[in-house]
Amino acid sequence: VSCQRCVRAGGKHNDLEEVGYTGRHQTMFEMLGNFSFGDYFKKDAIAWAWELATQEFNLDKNRLYISVFKEDDEAEKIWRSLGVAQDRIYRFGEKDNFWSMGDTGPCGPCSELFYDLGPEAGEGPEDVMGGEGDRYLEFYNLVFMQYEAKADGSKIALPKPSIDTGMGLERITAILQGKLSNYGTDLFQPLIAKIADSVKQTDLNSDQQSIAHQVLSDHVRTASLLMADGILPSNLGRGYVLRRILRRAIRYSYQLGFRAPFLCELVPVVTELLQDAHPVLFRKASTIAQNIGMEEESFLRTVKKGLELLDGEVSELQAKGENQLSGDVVFKLYDTFGFPRDLTEVILRDRKFEYSSERFDELMENQRERARSAQKFGVQEDWEYETFGTGQGDSFVGYDSTEAQAQVLRAAVSPCKNQVKLVLGQTPFYAESGGQVGDQGVIENDFMKLAVIDTQKEEGEIVHYCNLKEGNFRFDEKVEASVDSQTRYFTRKNHTAVHLLQGVLRERFGESIQQAGSFVDSERFRFDFTMNRGLSKTEICEIEADLFDRINRGKSVMIHDKTLEEAREMGAICPFGEKYGDRVRVVDINGLSLEFFGGTHVEDISEIGMVKIISEASISAGVRRIEGVVSRRAFDLFQEEDRELRVIQSALNRKDQISASVLDLQDSLKQSRKENQKLRREISEQALESKLKSPSKIQGLAFLQHCFDSLDNKSFRVLSDQAIQRLGSGVVLLFNQEGEKVNLICKVSDDWVKKGLDASNLMQGLAPLIGGRGGGRKNMSQAGGGDSAKIASAMQDSPAVVEEVLGCLSSQ
Repeated sequence: VSCQRCVRAGGKHNDLEEVGYTGRHQTMFEMLGNFSFGDYFKKDAIAWAWELATQEFNLDKNRLYISVFKEDDEAEKIWRSLGVAQDRIYRFGEKDNFWSMGDTGPCGPCSELFYDLGPEAGEGPEDVMGGEGDRYLEFYNLVFMQYEAKADGSKIALPKPSIDTGMGLERITAILQGKLSNYGTDLFQPLIAKIADSVKQTDLNSDQQSIAHQVLSDHVRTASLLMADGILPSNLGRGYVLRRILRRAIRYSYQLGFRAPFLCELVPVVTELLQDAHPVLFRKASTIAQNIGMEEESFLRTVKKGLELLDGEVSELQAKGENQLSGDVVFKLYDTFGFPRDLTEVILRDRKFEYSSERFDELMENQRERARSAQKFGVQEDWEYETFGTGQGDSFVGYDSTEAQAQVLRAAVSPCKNQVKLVLGQTPFYAESGGQVGDQGVIENDFMKLAVIDTQKEEGEIVHYCNLKEGNFRFDEKVEASVDSQTRYFTRKNHTAVHLLQGVLRERFGESIQQAGSFVDSERFRFDFTMNRGLSKTEICEIEADLFDRINRGKSVMIHDKTLEEAREMGAICPFGEKYGDRVRVVDINGLSLEFFGGTHVEDISEIGMVKIISEASISAGVRRIEGVVSRRAFDLFQEEDRELRVIQSALNRKDQISASVLDLQDSLKQSRKENQKLRREISEQALESKLKSPSKIQGLAFLQHCFDSLDNKSFRVLSDQAIQRLGSGVVLLFNQEGEKVNLICKVSDDWVKKGLDASNLMQGLAPLIGGRGGGRKNMSQAGGGDSAKIASAMQDSPAVVEEVLGCLSSQ
């Protein structure tokens, strides 16, 4: 069994824009699973799932429903044998109840458990079993891996069928706690309560606020755990996914009225909620909060800049007596400056302005089409092919040319009539495999122009995923197929760079370095490899320098067409997870790399220009991952870092020994802070000493309270210990103001604890005075609040709280 964190905020599985608007979607959820590899199978997996649901979880059987694959009579029979009524078992097709890892490999039917949340969760036409509504919640999926899909489309039985199940922790928690939404559970409620308590002023109505609260609570959980795993916001790969999540959250926090970093203040709540299960959070909480705060500050500056630009546009139109803003301006603000559309709408509404939303949507759709570089489309649709010619549809001519004339063999038009999947007699388009993404480009004839947004292998054939750009579909005429040569050009560079990188790693660290996966597109590369330790910064620099020297000396890339046996005799490396026919292509960079390959490569390694490693990290036990960029992207990154260095040089007024100067400044700042804190502590000790001479009296109890200014936590605690010791008998109440925040410590002497006075009980009445919450032990309790303006009134009201608690004590 296992519990693993799963993020669904990019790529094929992307729930990002759904989060906040439904009760069942999160960007990060925890997947509970049980597995069998050739041991128990369908009968046991189903029986144990039913036992877990009905006996261990004690779920109402009258609310449970089952789905099975439409052809899986065996699964239905097993469910029936457990007492599940026929009318509670539904048969669905491959889209819902058949799992596969790809066109080939292990696959099998699924069976899912659903829970009826009741009519209060929804009574619309979509609230039916298998519908899109919220009423019937799928919470447990049993995958029966019993077949292997072959390239010719056939399926053979696996010798050892296996089990892979998944249950969403958040969903089963909602069911067990009787909630209609995951956000109603104790996994989210403390976060949502903190957010709601912190909102001061917003124009959002209650429903909009609820959505914003859910977005922030989900996104800060996800961001915190991603950062705990070592991922930081960036414009590349996983870092970009994290940045998108954070910026979406910042957008909603801005609408809630926050103009300063706020998400970072939620990190302690996330840590409190999740640190038992994820102890890595506790160790990195301060770093996570700091990095989230930096991202917030950066994006809020972007928002501020967008406001200035928008104000300029609006002012010009107002001077002309106009109140209609162009959709092009709104899109430019969004696309170029990252200014959220919904914020623009709020501002324009306040200024009694309108804009062309239709034009914005048109420009947005054009951008989406350009960005769909590696995305399948129409995955929820049933594609029906019509035949226009005979042939296998697997003839790839793209190694020699990026253009070809071809006959359409088969075409499947989507129900929406603007998308089509094509199989051609021959094609220059490379279908995704070997870690390299599928090609993009254009397929056209006199009647139509199609934009190819992805190319995939399906049942051994090369399939082109296309959008209709011009004209009408006409497949009985030959077509001209043209690959986007610019994109292919940079993809080739990244692919060859991966081969070079593996060669250099094996030279340096030995043949134990084995490829464990890769990804290559026109923007970047990713290379996974076996190694039981991380690379040092020095080693990474040396690898980059080694690659640079080799690339700039140049060397031809030779391609060999060999039988499988001949390739192996040559010593060619077989990449991880790939399958090959009787004949294979081998890429040969003499003296450095000799590998089987199924992708496109440069003719000479000098075309790569340079390689820059962006990150190196562990992805599992014994497996590391390197991400990098090449050519122009690498040079752009070099220039960006150089610009940053020049800014630092200018600020320091130095051209050399920059790092030493920065370290000196850090040391100096650290020393200044120490001296400052020492001075603050000495001043605070003197003030406390003065107060100790004449403490207040409340019903015979010595009561001392004082407010400090920006003490560090250690000094604050030490002074509270000294104060109660010096007081001897009574209660000490100390405040510490840090900007808008305030910390509170209440200490009760041992003699009063014996009389029944409890510091935690006192804190229940004291903490609300500063807009916070707290708790602790009988002799010491703490609280934190977010409104330091309340300190004066809190100090005025605190004696009454103490007097009330003493009154209750004396009446017992």
